[in-house]
Amino acid sequence: MNKVSTRRALPAVLAGSTVVLLMVSCSADTGQVSPSSPNLSAPSAPPQSASSSGQDERAAVESAYSAFWSRTLRTDDEPEETWRAAMAAVAVDPQLTTTLNAMRRQKQAGINVYGDVTARIQSVRIDGASAMVSDCQDASRTGQADAATGDPKTVGVSRNPVSADLRRDSTDGRWRVAKVAFPGGTC
Repeated sequence: MNKVSTRRALPAVLAGSTVVLLMVSCSADTGQVSPSSPNLSAPSAPPQSASSSGQDERAAVESAYSAFWSRTLRTDDEPEETWRAAMAAVAVDPQLTTTLNAMRRQKQAGINVYGDVTARIQSVRIDGASAMVSDCQDASRTGQADAATGDPKTVGVSRNPVSADLRRDSTDGRWRVAKVAFPGGTC
């Protein structure tokens, strides 16, 4: 499998396939999540108070989405017994289980993830306690590496379409990623 096809397989892992590769969305210089200027269009302009609340909600969804990617990359460096708690802070099933299983397969295969991706959020749609994020991630600074040597095995692509469903927890009000899909192609 070549570098590009292996990299494109990452999305499938998080969505439930057998290829194992995880990526994140954070800034290379700070290690913090850094979505670029998103296009957050709404069908009509709501009243000012609703607009502020709507913008706050969109910002919370974007933050939760970006935190998922950051946590996904960083968690596999920690002891395996801490993974579930770490990932549960940013994901719910089915994505929580899918991501943990992928991390375990990756560890068993002697693979680590390196680098960072940058989220380029294209849109956020919120409907009650559900949200949909469309992203065009730059994953060109991340990929798989041999766990023993650290030598890169793959490198990501600069325009990786991602679609994510998020759910707002009814007990704590926090948004978490419930499903990640990679439609393929470019964006």
